[in-house]
Amino acid sequence: MNKEILTAGTVTRKKQKGVTTIEYAIMLVLIAIAVAIAAPNVKTAVVNVFSQTASVL
Repeated sequence: MNKEILTAGTVTRKKQKGVTTIEYAIMLVLIAIAVAIAAPNVKTAVVNVFSQTASVL
């Protein structure tokens, strides 16, 4: 009986580990998409700051 309980617990932990891995992968993809969308705006802002700084100098 104890072996059955331990086996069931091991299977549950393995399933949870797989789910956690998938959740992290989904979060990583969403962050990558957000960065890809924001990157052009950030690039423009940085270029503007450097251009303004260069014109002042």
